[in-house]
Amino acid sequence: MFLCTSLVLVSSSCSFIQRVTEPAAHEKTVIDDTAKKAQAHIALGEYAKALKLYSSSYDKYHYEGMRSGYARAGEQTRAAADATYQKRDFADAGIIYMILFECGITTRDFARSLSFNDDYLSSQIGLCSKALLEAGLTKYRDGKLEDAISVWKKALAFDQGNKDIKSAIDTATTQLQNLKNIK
Repeated sequence: MFLCTSLVLVSSSCSFIQRVTEPAAHEKTVIDDTAKKAQAHIALGEYAKALKLYSSSYDKYHYEGMRSGYARAGEQTRAAADATYQKRDFADAGIIYMILFECGITTRDFARSLSFNDDYLSSQIGLCSKALLEAGLTKYRDGKLEDAISVWKKALAFDQGNKDIKSAIDTATTQLQNLKNIK
């Protein structure tokens, strides 16, 4: 009888140990799967998808190990934006900075560990927008109204509230229409 009771206790203990270790195994699987999928998105330049994947997984599971991957994805996205900016591709850089700004990563409990914040992102978005405004103005002054409008529309993709760019587009569009009416 004592042996049977001991076996039942050992069996229950093993069952309990298995239940305790299962969440850890599940946690590792979720973290690894999220990281693999997010890295695939980052490799394809799909930064919004990578950050959204981390955000939803982090919100759902609150796993400690998810923080470092999420922060790393944010840093990789920032590095991509910075590299794109350095190449003077202000339209794509502005879009990537806006993705970081809008995804909410800077409001997370680990935001202090990030190398960027909302002020930095806003500043970079402003610099990209300004560079495109100036590039459009150069085209406008050269009489290339359609090209100017095209450049300014690229800026609106990430800086929709920019009144100067909207005004420039309206002015150039009106002038372009007037020129077409004269012909």
